[in-house]
Amino acid sequence: MTKELIQAVEESAQEEIRSIREHAAAQVIRIKEEARSEGGKLKIKHPEYWKSIAAAQRTTIVAAREKAKLKLLQIKEEIFEETFRHAEEELAGFRDSSRYEGFLNYVILEALAELDGASAVLRVDKRDVALCTSILRTLSQSHAVIADIESMGGVIASTTDESVIVKNTIESRLKRSREVLRKEIFSILDGG
Repeated sequence: MTKELIQAVEESAQEEIRSIREHAAAQVIRIKEEARSEGGKLKIKHPEYWKSIAAAQRTTIVAAREKAKLKLLQIKEEIFEETFRHAEEELAGFRDSSRYEGFLNYVILEALAELDGASAVLRVDKRDVALCTSILRTLSQSHAVIADIESMGGVIASTTDESVIVKNTIESRLKRSREVLRKEIFSILDGG
């Protein structure tokens, strides 16, 4: 008898559990339908609210995109500046390289060509006086050489009356290159 009683209780419990589950499932469906219905009513009743929500979302997205663009631009600028810092570091020791004499000869010739054969004054770093004088002697040119600038190398040439001045130092060439190469470097950084 107790066995039958236990079995009857279990069956009754199972029936109660099934009934509770069915009732809960029906409530879930009803609640979801009510929520959808209420949401629809809210959209209909309060379109300005939903428009403002959509506008706020768009504004947030646009702001995030602009912030990302700005950050990317800052990163590109940092890479650009780092590239030129590295170039300056490399060029700081250029005077000691075997190619420096050829460079100095080239920038002297380039500067003198800009002066169209006028008598010139060549301003150089004191470390370049002997080399500059030697280059002028080799070129059979006679111009004043003054050691009154500090530079990584190169020359500043001018007419004697200083009506025309040609800056052809490593620093001035690097500065001109920065502006020309900015667009190219940014294009490379953009994957182009």
